[in-house]
Amino acid sequence: MKDDLTQLVDDPGAIVKVVRAFCERYGVAESTFGRLAVNDGKLVPRISSGSRIEPETARRVAEFMARADRGEIRLRGRPRRKKTESSDYRMAELVNQETSIHTPGSFALHEQRHRYHVFAATTNESWVKADIITSDVEALEPGADGFRLFFSPMDNGITLVRALRALHALYPDVPVQVVIKGWGLEDLRNTMSRMVDRLVEHPRTAFVMTNLYTREAVHLDKIADDGPGDLSWHDVAFAGTRAFDYQRQMGGLFRELAPEWYVIPGKDDLPVYARPSVVCFYREDQRDAIRHLIPAKGGSDLVFDYAFLNHPYLHSHTMTFRTEYVLKPVIGRLAPGGQMKVVQSLGDDPAHEIVRTVWPDRDVGCVSRHDIISALKRSLGDAQRAYSFTGLTDAKSLFRFDMHTLPMISEANSGTLSLSLQSAWNNTVFFSQIREDLAQAAMREDARYLDATAAVLRKYGGLWFVNEAFSVTRRQEA
Repeated sequence: MKDDLTQLVDDPGAIVKVVRAFCERYGVAESTFGRLAVNDGKLVPRISSGSRIEPETARRVAEFMARADRGEIRLRGRPRRKKTESSDYRMAELVNQETSIHTPGSFALHEQRHRYHVFAATTNESWVKADIITSDVEALEPGADGFRLFFSPMDNGITLVRALRALHALYPDVPVQVVIKGWGLEDLRNTMSRMVDRLVEHPRTAFVMTNLYTREAVHLDKIADDGPGDLSWHDVAFAGTRAFDYQRQMGGLFRELAPEWYVIPGKDDLPVYARPSVVCFYREDQRDAIRHLIPAKGGSDLVFDYAFLNHPYLHSHTMTFRTEYVLKPVIGRLAPGGQMKVVQSLGDDPAHEIVRTVWPDRDVGCVSRHDIISALKRSLGDAQRAYSFTGLTDAKSLFRFDMHTLPMISEANSGTLSLSLQSAWNNTVFFSQIREDLAQAAMREDARYLDATAAVLRKYGGLWFVNEAFSVTRRQEA
């Protein structure tokens, strides 16, 4: 190497080629190389522009590279990504179409991710739902070879991680499989990052994350006619025993998954996945112990001991969509004694009162759990005898959660008042599934939306919301 460079002092292009190959191999920037080799961060750009390199400088550069190759110098760099891979990842981040698809005349929760994050950060809904799951799981018996859980949608992972803490505490020695249906890269990144800690406390856990539709996710297979085909499958065994070990390995996964985990306009401009994707991750040192819980592409006959569906459909969805494309596919994969819990908004709380004040002639569109259960039974026909249905009484079905960061409404501090009202309005719009174009129009029109929000907050002393839940349990004898 030394002789090569000293003999190439009259051929700057050849020297640049050698240096750039070295930088590529070690993952260091050209400016870093120049600074470390000869204390000149602009060395490579100057040579590449045609400047002559002195023999002494060439000798120092050659010695620096030789010492690095012998291991005498430890270079800290990062592997360079191919341009196409970098572009895909950057586009998945920037064109994260959860926030860029605005379907005319319709509403999708994924069009309002900015509202969702405010809602999730300023209410305790995640905590309350996790407590409900904990109560349900306490009454269930794990299967002989483990506990299988289906969770949809993944959202930001807070509900799920709190529920898994309880599950792992209840059954510390029981292997667990968690199948999580998500939608976009944002959900995947937030949820996946929170799950790595669970692998430390409960090593025998297999996580399966997918962006497939619900009716596909319970099979981990592409069965719908719409949307892109060609299912992408990732099986990842994490090495090490610390959460930090898994976190570092997970970082590379996001770049690989990015082109698959964003949404694109599908039929009628409704969002669909860019590519159907499944990613399984678990601990390498536990592979043999949980092999039966690690699904394989094309060979996954899943059953679930518990399924939790959180607002799994929109107010605008038809009853047929709710029963045939969401509820029945999940019910059909319940194990004997397995339970499906569904949570949806009731439509009768202070948040919906604000909506009815701002849009007095608009139908909020909430469909009662009673109507859904009746439609589900009709759709099941004689097969309904294999299941029991709970949630008919309000006492066991309704639960409240609150906007827990809202201060007392006072005219004394107009800045605090405005911020509080805007946050409350945001949460009202999100929870009530108001179309974004309607919300924006109300905000441009006048201050009536803020007046209505303030009046409701004073009336009830804050902002709270009411969900309703119902369950379907497969009978043991079935």
